[in-house]
Amino acid sequence: MQVLYFIFIAVISVLFFVLIKNVRYKSYISVLSSIGNLLVVLKIAFDIQIYGSISYFTGTYYIDSLSLIQLFIITFVALIASIYSVKYITAEVEEGLISSKKGTLYFTLFSIFSLSMIFVAISNNMVSMWIWLEATTLSTAFLISFDGSKHSLEAAWKYLILCSLGIAVGLIGILIFVYSAGKIESANVLKWDYLVSISDSLDINLVKIAFTLIFIGLGTKAGLAPMHTWLPDGHSQAPAPISAMMSGALLNLAMYVIIRFYTIISNISALKYMRFLFTVFGLLSLVVAAFSMIKAKNIKRLLAYSSIENIGIISIGIGFGFFDGIYGSLLHSIIHAFAKTLLFLIAGNIIVSYKTKNLSEINGMIYKIPINSVFIIIGMLVITGMPPFASFFSELKILNAGFSSNYAIVAIITVFLTVVVFGAFLSHFTRMIFFKDKDTLPDEESLREKEANVFPLMLSLIMIVLASLYFLPFLNKILEKATLIVLG
Repeated sequence: MQVLYFIFIAVISVLFFVLIKNVRYKSYISVLSSIGNLLVVLKIAFDIQIYGSISYFTGTYYIDSLSLIQLFIITFVALIASIYSVKYITAEVEEGLISSKKGTLYFTLFSIFSLSMIFVAISNNMVSMWIWLEATTLSTAFLISFDGSKHSLEAAWKYLILCSLGIAVGLIGILIFVYSAGKIESANVLKWDYLVSISDSLDINLVKIAFTLIFIGLGTKAGLAPMHTWLPDGHSQAPAPISAMMSGALLNLAMYVIIRFYTIISNISALKYMRFLFTVFGLLSLVVAAFSMIKAKNIKRLLAYSSIENIGIISIGIGFGFFDGIYGSLLHSIIHAFAKTLLFLIAGNIIVSYKTKNLSEINGMIYKIPINSVFIIIGMLVITGMPPFASFFSELKILNAGFSSNYAIVAIITVFLTVVVFGAFLSHFTRMIFFKDKDTLPDEESLREKEANVFPLMLSLIMIVLASLYFLPFLNKILEKATLIVLG
């Protein structure tokens, strides 16, 4: 069974991490592990095209087009991050910034993080999903505090406490959700697909309370405002490839879990109005992120607020509903994953080259790191929804759903806030790229070294281009089927 391959790959990888002393070889094993996970997902995708959905271990693990999207995002982003980590971690060990043992810890936690996200995406059992989601919290908490500084430890504790509290609230919601099934005696009562099939039998009043708790609790993990406060600190302190995985994959995954619960209540006509939670919290996230980005002084915090904004856009699309709203949100989750992976990895190159995260001290990029400068311009255009990238069409579909429903005012506010975000990015990046201050330019040697770490950036761009060709039969078919699953 394919799901066993994920565990097998992780166990073998960790074993090699412990046995091999050379950190560079450990990084190669990490890349091979990520490639292995991706190959398994490609085989699963082939099976889903034939069977529509597949399940393992009496339905404990279940994969359909909706979960397949998450698997694609997780494994592709993990592969790109693992390739970036080869030079990133090896350089830190060789420069004496971290020990070889710490390098082993990094790659071990990286593997656990990837495996945990994969099993969240394929878990059909709510309790199993919750356990794996908590595993992502524990593994990333250690990765956030990886450099051992005071600020990173503070960020890690903040992340651990807030997300654990959020997941605990979500667990209460899950238990109430299960209790809402009443006297239905079945071992399948914890499974998504079963609850969808008996949705008409659920206690509506209990489901209202349960879904609200789940939304707020897991919305903390997704980075929705006002539960987002851990996110700027966590992203600003984590190593660049981990920031890429957290923003590109983990936030999407938390939103996916919320959407999974929504697929159950979307079949209940009396509860369709509950999608207003997506609209309210999504719009609030846009407001907080847009105006925080204007005042941002740290490049990784700037990108973290951008993640909050994009999760807000995805949430708003689900709230608008209709085919276009859901389709646009799912497409946006894909393009955001690779765009933010690109931008966080560029930020990693910039920080190593300039020895600072302070936006005011980063300038003259076009003169000193031109390759990264070109990539960051492209990344800005993608993440702000400029044509011809898929983010433009995803936002267009979401806005179309808004104007087609009773949310025209929300759609107009969304347009205004995205313009504010574009202005914030343009202001910060224009100064970083074109303004030249000799006193703050980094030395040539370090720049030549970091320019060499552009291959992962190229992979991210390739995935952005492929995602922008969403109308291709394979990807479009997956998105359409996933949209219909959410619509119920």
